Amino acid sequence: MFTRKTAIPSTLIYFFSAFALLLLHAIGNHGEPFGLALFYALGVSGANPFLIAVFYAASSLISLHPVLFFLYLGQAGLLCLAFLFERRFQDKAFFKLGALSFLTLFICLVSFVVFSPFTPYPIPFAFLRDGYLQKTVIAALVFLLSATFTVCIKALCFKLLKCRLRDDERIYCCFLFVLLGVGFCRFFGETAYFGFSLFFLLLFSCVTKDASALFFAFVASLPPFLVFSTSLERFFLYGVVIAFFMKSGRLAAAIACLATFFILGYFEGIYGYPAVALTQEILSALLPCLLFVFCPSLLIRKLENELTFYREKHLSRIAINRNRAVIGERLFEISSVFREIQTTFTALNESSAEDNAKSFILSSVMETLCKQCPTYPLCQKKNVRTPLASLIDVGCVKGKTNLMDIPAALADVCTRQTELLNAVNRQIVDYRRYMLESENATNGRNLLAGQALGVSEVLKNIALEQSEPLKIYQEQEKDLTVALLKAGVVCLEMLIAENGGEPSVSLVCYGETNVKTIADVISESLKTPMIISEKLTLSKEKFCYIFHRRPKYDAAFGIATRTKSGERASGDTYSVIKIDERRFLVALSDGMGSGEYAHKVSESTVSLLESFYRAKMPSALVLNTVNKLLSFNREESFACVDIAVVNLDDGETDVIKIGSPMGFILSSNAMKILEGSSLPLGILDSLRPATSAYTLRAGDVLLFLSDGITQAFPSTVDLYELLKGVPISNPQQLADHLLDTALELYGGEAKDDMTVLAVRLFQATA
Repeated sequence: MFTRKTAIPSTLIYFFSAFALLLLHAIGNHGEPFGLALFYALGVSGANPFLIAVFYAASSLISLHPVLFFLYLGQAGLLCLAFLFERRFQDKAFFKLGALSFLTLFICLVSFVVFSPFTPYPIPFAFLRDGYLQKTVIAALVFLLSATFTVCIKALCFKLLKCRLRDDERIYCCFLFVLLGVGFCRFFGETAYFGFSLFFLLLFSCVTKDASALFFAFVASLPPFLVFSTSLERFFLYGVVIAFFMKSGRLAAAIACLATFFILGYFEGIYGYPAVALTQEILSALLPCLLFVFCPSLLIRKLENELTFYREKHLSRIAINRNRAVIGERLFEISSVFREIQTTFTALNESSAEDNAKSFILSSVMETLCKQCPTYPLCQKKNVRTPLASLIDVGCVKGKTNLMDIPAALADVCTRQTELLNAVNRQIVDYRRYMLESENATNGRNLLAGQALGVSEVLKNIALEQSEPLKIYQEQEKDLTVALLKAGVVCLEMLIAENGGEPSVSLVCYGETNVKTIADVISESLKTPMIISEKLTLSKEKFCYIFHRRPKYDAAFGIATRTKSGERASGDTYSVIKIDERRFLVALSDGMGSGEYAHKVSESTVSLLESFYRAKMPSALVLNTVNKLLSFNREESFACVDIAVVNLDDGETDVIKIGSPMGFILSSNAMKILEGSSLPLGILDSLRPATSAYTLRAGDVLLFLSDGITQAFPSTVDLYELLKGVPISNPQQLADHLLDTALELYGGEAKDDMTVLAVRLFQATA
């Protein structure tokens, strides 16, 4: 048997080897030893040399020529002995390299040139009609074929249905099949070859279900073309028909194939053949179709699974999932680090700086004043430490002390009350300075602790998402590839994945393609509306397209703004950002006042909001952080802010209003007023923004206004009545109209920074 484990059972290999040697012998008219190249290739690949020698010698019997038989028998014996010697002494360098079998092959070909009975072929050129010259050329050709067949046989025996063959291996295999087809046509005839190849064309198309069936049809058309000059178009037409109808099932493909045969038969005139010849022609198409229809489904399914296994890029999926898992683990570890940072900062705030400061004031006053007083022993007996501590507590709360604050128990014994109050007040000044620094440090630690907690949560969520392996959708990928091929799109690679419950399709195509066509085919195949998310250029002619599920809604924006007259910069700042594939954020910030500083405050507020929301931090943490950062400023820096986060899948909208004027949700038959009662950002350390949840529908408009717009109207009723009569189909026209109206009410001069931000949802289309 084979010295190495093969991808195909050895029994099948020997059966097909014997058949192939017979067909190769039938290629020539004078017993040319084309089978010797296959004999050598099988021996090098590890086949049993004795069995192959028997098959090779037996193939010469069809020529019925005794000299030729003995010549083949001698060649088989020599080459068999060479392979046996090489395996027996494989530890020797000469035998290990295969030099003996290579030299023996050369000797066998020389014997063919010298001893083979050969009638020269009638070639047009006289100098090529010499028999020895023609045999020498044939021997050289066989010598080259031995190398080609060796690569081919090794690929078929050890790699077929186990891994993807190289391009050269596929080319050599096709070349071998063409030569075998030529021998089949010469030995069995054109009709038998047609039936044989038609069955395998049907089987191959059923297993692959892609455009490779057309290439198979082309290769199958070459042998009859070379032997009988049959047109190439005939087999190619069968390939097109079979590939088209195979998606509808085996029976449909077989019926379509038979219909094509009878239609072509009419034009080829087979119905005028004698009865025996006509019967043979009909059976050559009918029998393979019937055999294909009744072929066991289990066998076809096994072939499909085997073919899918070696065509599937398992390593790329494993690498993707492995990398996702590693990234998830690292992110989770980093998340733990930030959690520890948050815990540490929180623990540091547990120490009571205020109590320690008051104890220090008490000890300092007693050391510098009380112990120097002549009546200190009496004060000790009266235990004045307790009422003095109470006086210090009151002073720390009020900021200073006076005679009215001295407790009675202390006033009865203290003879230096004025000096005592002065000493306490001096210490309170230092106390307040110390407490301010301590409070700032505590606030800073709290801010950092909150940020560390937020970063930890974000990283943990990403780690959980990344740790989940991508699901594999082999059947969907195969079906989608076929669907794209029918639409005229040749897909080189495809990956269907699901992340966070959302499907995505990545595919590689050659040449520029119609993206809308691809999106339509993917949407129909997956039963989900899809839209292109990204296009990557891999090379000059190769592109990667990434598709995601199309949201239910899309959005249009309208923005109109005017800077206060006499100022170079506006204190109003707006932002529209994409948080992810399904959500976007709009924000309008109005910095208190106008001019450069108000603009800087407003711009900083919006920039911080953008960064935090894009990082998907919780809203409460985002607003609290921005509020504290503004309150740390030495100058008064306040900002009124409107924020809305809109989900394009369902229209769910979270609206946050912080010290801002009223906003609106406009629809075709209703209007909602959005109001907030909280103070602007940066005034108080704690923040309680007004948050609300709304559901926007197609055609609804979300409207944010700065106070420069709302204050232009005499009352809320006037603004309300104006909005009731304004068309909302175009958000930009709506924004421009509101700004122009407000300017008219101001008398044509902008008395404040003025901004209108309008967002309209509409039904998304492909």
